[in-house]
Amino acid sequence: MSDIGPQEPLPEHLLADSQFVAACAQRHMGAVFRLAKVRAGIYPARIARLTGMSTSRITEIINGNRVITSMEVVERIADGLRIPGRLLGLADRQWETPAVPDYSPATVPETWEILDLLTRSTASDATLLHLEAAVADLAYRYPSSSPAETVPTMQRQLTAVHQLLSRPQSLSARRRCVQILTVLSGLLGLAYLDTGEGPRSAALFHMGQVAIGEAQDDALQAWLLTMQSIAEHTAGRAQHALTLLAQADSLAGGASTRRRAWIAANYARALTAQRDHRPALTALTRAGELLAQASDPIGGLDFFTPPRLTGLAGETHALLGDHDAAADLLTDALELRDRADAKGRAILTFDLAECRIRQGDLDAACTLGHLAMDIAQGSVVEPLIRRAQAFQHTLRPLRADAPVREVEERVRESKHQLVRV
Repeated sequence: MSDIGPQEPLPEHLLADSQFVAACAQRHMGAVFRLAKVRAGIYPARIARLTGMSTSRITEIINGNRVITSMEVVERIADGLRIPGRLLGLADRQWETPAVPDYSPATVPETWEILDLLTRSTASDATLLHLEAAVADLAYRYPSSSPAETVPTMQRQLTAVHQLLSRPQSLSARRRCVQILTVLSGLLGLAYLDTGEGPRSAALFHMGQVAIGEAQDDALQAWLLTMQSIAEHTAGRAQHALTLLAQADSLAGGASTRRRAWIAANYARALTAQRDHRPALTALTRAGELLAQASDPIGGLDFFTPPRLTGLAGETHALLGDHDAAADLLTDALELRDRADAKGRAILTFDLAECRIRQGDLDAACTLGHLAMDIAQGSVVEPLIRRAQAFQHTLRPLRADAPVREVEERVRESKHQLVRV
């Protein structure tokens, strides 16, 4: 295989890879070189020739024994490997030219892609409107979709934003591109959390925070922080989730009423970590009042509805130890929740099962545990596995009972059913 030449940039699939994009954004050259090797077949000796460094130095960087901090070296790497400047936080390189998407015959382009081809010099209003609508539609459908369905589309949209940002844009067009990038970072951050890829999830949330700094949109930043708080809550980092939500709540003044209600409800759940009922219940009441006032349409980033509030209220009461009230709320939430939202309904069912244990009804708890796994069939995601394992931990002192052992076995099997992309 010949070396990359002046007219031969890195493969498009590598430049669009979310891990590679995140590694570039952080200027983590060890990860950049490692991904170039693993995913594009560009080995240390070849990287050394292209960047003017020794093979041993490249190997040290890949192994983490040496860190690159010099901007001169970063620029040399960008030019040697043909990494677009914007990926590394640099100005466009002299050799950069606008990339035209190469679609296979089997790929049907979306409306925004066709419009973009017609307005190649800068992103037109029509292109951005259609791309914004496509991303908003994915955001709305995400809870009821499998990551296996949504991630390929979001990666394609991320590639499109990358291409748009690599070209000269008007200030308003660039800001809209960065806002789209922020939304995709939050959605993909949760998607990779769902598939158990924590480092990729963290890298995408980091990229979103960098992007929102340029977008200067408080309402969107509040949305992104809340999305990240959900990841932190799932990972058991309650205090960090609370910190993120406190910041989101302070930024949400200009957001839609529906979004503010969603943020307040998540804040209520996070406040339970302080073991003080009053602030959590106050935030929950505020969420209900805001949602009752909401006249903005449901869709896109503003998907919060009464069934979702009821579910979060049930979980909040359960975390506060009020299991009777929690059980009633969770039962109502399960009745009202969209049947297509298998992930959400399965987690709510485990929450209700946990309440039944606390209420002393072990048979009902075990039945609900099986029901949760039935609902999740084909949609097993990392947050569900974590919730199932927490339920299993609660059951552990009762494992002498055969129904408990049967539920435990299903929970153990769930780890092998995780949705992959």
